Amino acid sequence: MGLSRMEMYLAIIKVLDKGDSMAQQQIMRKAGINLSVSKEFFNFLIKLGIIKEQNLGSKIVYSITVKGQRLSIYFGLDDDFIFSGTGLFRID
Repeated sequence: MGLSRMEMYLAIIKVLDKGDSMAQQQIMRKAGINLSVSKEFFNFLIKLGIIKEQNLGSKIVYSITVKGQRLSIYFGLDDDFIFSGTGLFRID
């Protein structure tokens, strides 16, 4: 079973919270999400102000906003956090 929509959104937020600005393909690869659904997901997160899109010459990169960082803290998206098709679990 694949990830739910919420798990995919949280995976994108987690990737961006752990690194610098990066291209869409790089984010999706690190998050383990199919690139074909990425534009819809990115547009939604941008509309909510969770991530932002920046043009760097011919390259478009994405980064997390303060609002996105707060969500990451709220959901506890740290290195001990894993995703599963049946839900989000914390490893203690």
